[in-house]
Formats: sequence, C-alpha cells, structure tokens
Amino acid sequence: MEDQWGVAYKIIRKEDQEAALEHLEVREKQYDMKAYLDFFTEPTATMPAISNVLLYIASADKKLNKNYLGPASFEEIADQIVHAEGPSGPNRDYLFKLETALIQIGCEDEHVNDLADEVRRIVLKRGTAHLMKTGIH
Repeated sequence: MEDQWGVAYKIIRKEDQEAALEHLEVREKQYDMKAYLDFFTEPTATMPAISNVLLYIASADKKLNKNYLGPASFEEIADQIVHAEGPSGPNRDYLFKLETALIQIGCEDEHVNDLADEVRRIVLKRGTAHLMKTGIH
C-alpha cells in the first residue's frame, strides 16, 4: 500500500469532541463507512503517533454511496466535481482547498493537481469562472 497523506486533530475537551463529531456527522454524511486507525507521522515508524483516529470512508458500493461515480474517465470525474455540491458547499471548492492543503504539508499529489487544473479548465471554458470562489492559482 502506498503512503496516504492526511492531517489528524486531537480535541481535548469532551464538549468540543461532541461538537466536532456532530459537525462531522453532517459534513461527512456521504461517506458510508467509518474506521478507527493508527496514525503514523513517519514512514519508518513502528509505533503510531496516535491510535484510534476516526476516518470516514466512501465505498465503491453504489447502493450505499449514491455519490460514487464508478469507473470513469478523468474528464468525467472533473465534470462531476464541477457540478457536485454538498452540505459544505461546492465540491470544486473542496478540491481546490485540498490541493492547497496538500502542497502546504509537502505532498505533491499529481492526480489532485491535474484534476484541479482540469476542473479550472472546464469552469473557464463554460464561462462560469464566477463559480471558482477559492483556490485559483
């Protein structure tokens, strides 16, 4: 398995934990599975930095995950992102913020960068540049 990049947050106060989970249950409701994993901060580490990290997972089961596109071309994926919107706003904004966040933590994800560029191209081609509120480079 290749390395997966991410950020983990530790929330100390019980009332803050409850509020964060309540928010996440709304924001991440399209994900149909949850898992608790060990989080490693170094690729060669043998002991996790944090255990029991909550992870939301979107499966490829179209019955459980209505937003799963299925096998699709790069252009189809980008087109879905251009049009998708959820409780946290437009999916394209999420993609642009993800691209920026990955760069900030030192992860150059070619797929994410290329996808963000394709989404920008589609939006600009359709004359809907006003849709891109964030993340324009």
